[in-house]
Amino acid sequence: MNDGAKHKRGIDEGSDFFEEFNAFSARLRRKILSLRKEKKLTQEQMEAFELTLRQFQRIESGETTNPTLANLFKIAKALGVSPSQLLDI
Repeated sequence: MNDGAKHKRGIDEGSDFFEEFNAFSARLRRKILSLRKEKKLTQEQMEAFELTLRQFQRIESGETTNPTLANLFKIAKALGVSPSQLLDI
């Protein structure tokens, strides 16, 4: 893509879906953070669920805007919810 749009793992800034995706990603991050705090888990404790501390920090901070399905599955298990409950935002 030579039009200067920044590529974000499948969603380009020039895409009609870019803003909606960013809003979805932000809602998901807020839900993950809220559930983690509700469960009184630290970011470090998420490592027990096969996530590295850095992976989880990137997801929760928004540095990683498009986490893998495998990581979302692990996060859901760590937070005691089903993957569909996690994505119900």
